[in-house]
Amino acid sequence: MSLPTLAFRGRVIYSRTLGQVERSAEEILHLIEEKKRKEEKVALGFDIEWRPSFIKGVSPGKAAVMQICGDSDNCYVFHIIHSGISRNLQLLLENSAIPKVGVGIAGDAKKASIDHNVCVSNLEDLSALAKKKFKQGPLKWSLASLAEKLLHAKLPKGNSVRLGNWETKYLSKKQLDYAATDAYISWILYQELMMLPNVVDKEGIGDENSVVRGGPVISLEI
Repeated sequence: MSLPTLAFRGRVIYSRTLGQVERSAEEILHLIEEKKRKEEKVALGFDIEWRPSFIKGVSPGKAAVMQICGDSDNCYVFHIIHSGISRNLQLLLENSAIPKVGVGIAGDAKKASIDHNVCVSNLEDLSALAKKKFKQGPLKWSLASLAEKLLHAKLPKGNSVRLGNWETKYLSKKQLDYAATDAYISWILYQELMMLPNVVDKEGIGDENSVVRGGPVISLEI
């Protein structure tokens, strides 16, 4: 049976000017404070995109897009190649009390540091986290393998989007949807992994009920 495709169905907030980035980052900071007051756990799905290079000797582009998702309702897409990093966004990224989660996130954080002189702190790699939860599995968990394992769903087919031009003046709807969904999946996978005890048996998870457990609703496309 074909697996359903994951898709983010909440609000995508696109910011491409410094002022827009500043306001959106401030909104995220306020949402985080609200969660803390309610004693809810805070984590941010985090990823970046850049223009790849297919020519030998030509370097890839600078980090062009940064996407952040902290719940099932809102995902923020920052077009940082045009806006740069605002003060509030820097405060958010450098806040060591806020976990940023993703697969291969250290590489993304390093690129953000090199390209935009910002330190992304408190990184949690989902692949490393998954190794603490499962006795058996791939040598390195990918976002796709984790989505299949924990959510019984597949990632959107997005190579043409992923390898496209992220430095364009305005992002397309497909690019915005791809970016938001990527960060959202990282966030929801982190929630799922954190609900598991460390080192569970491979057969101890994976039934269809593992997606529910009172967490946020996952929107699926068939």
